[in-house]
Amino acid sequence: MTDQRFSFHCLPDDLRLKVLQTTGHQEIIAYSFLSKKAFSTVKALRLPIFNVRITMKKQPEIEVTLSFISIKFELNMRENDEKMTHLNGFPVDVKVIYENSKIREFSEILSVWSDQGKSVGEWIQHLCSINQPKYCYIKTFHVREIEFDTQTLRNVFPKLGNTNIIFNHAEANEHDVQSAKNILKAFLVQAKCIGLEHVPLQDHFSLQHIGMGNLESLNMQYPRNMNVHDLSTLNAERIWIDTDQMSLRDLNWFLKLWMKGSNWKLKELAIFWDTDSLPDWIVLLRGLKAKPKGNSRKKFIIKNCREIFAEIETDYDEGTASIEFTVSN
Repeated sequence: MTDQRFSFHCLPDDLRLKVLQTTGHQEIIAYSFLSKKAFSTVKALRLPIFNVRITMKKQPEIEVTLSFISIKFELNMRENDEKMTHLNGFPVDVKVIYENSKIREFSEILSVWSDQGKSVGEWIQHLCSINQPKYCYIKTFHVREIEFDTQTLRNVFPKLGNTNIIFNHAEANEHDVQSAKNILKAFLVQAKCIGLEHVPLQDHFSLQHIGMGNLESLNMQYPRNMNVHDLSTLNAERIWIDTDQMSLRDLNWFLKLWMKGSNWKLKELAIFWDTDSLPDWIVLLRGLKAKPKGNSRKKFIIKNCREIFAEIETDYDEGTASIEFTVSN
């Protein structure tokens, strides 16, 4: 960015702020790269940022959402076959894309910027520091494409917010698992929401490791080798799982444990799985002393040893079965 583009840069602080307030969000963010003084001025505006999404892969993306619009920065890195192992590299250029959620599938390439003299890590820190998001930071890591040590993750990325870990390939290797472990080690203590996609659960990377976190929510998309029994080790308020199969006997065992006092923090559990036939819900409800809710054939009430009630809702529709377990307030 140059002084010529922003001729108002030499104005007094109060006038410069007034000029910026009449400028579009993309130009304001562009101005923030001009100098430390410009960055401080932009921070003083307190832009109404809702979310900042950071997607870490070989070609990183940072998306800043302001109300119903978002500005995405696609960092174009030099192509190679190696994983990204540090954040000191500089983009070849940065594609700036404008999206409007009110206009379906609308996006527009606004411009292509230079690297602004900043490395990948500095881009992340700069865009995450413009203003604290109203909602959260969302960090997504494609573990086959990156592998950062724990200290790098802690130094560069915002610690709070949502963390998503994606295993892209059918067979995860030891480097994928180590990368995921580093991410959890860096963020689990302060994380509120964790998302896991195609995670290969195993002895050295299990639900027990995740259970050490004090989570508001855990979302798992098609986990591999999941043992329902391990759900009892989780310290999460809400758990959502999409999977390709599920044992009703194991779910029955889990619910019986809840009735005995386990998972005291749990408020909601929702599991959806693929099946060609209607499940035998009697297997799920056996021994729970469940009572139908009103005249419903799909909703049942159970209670635990603390006299806390919960609702079980079962459903089956076009090849997908589900159970939603909700604890009463």
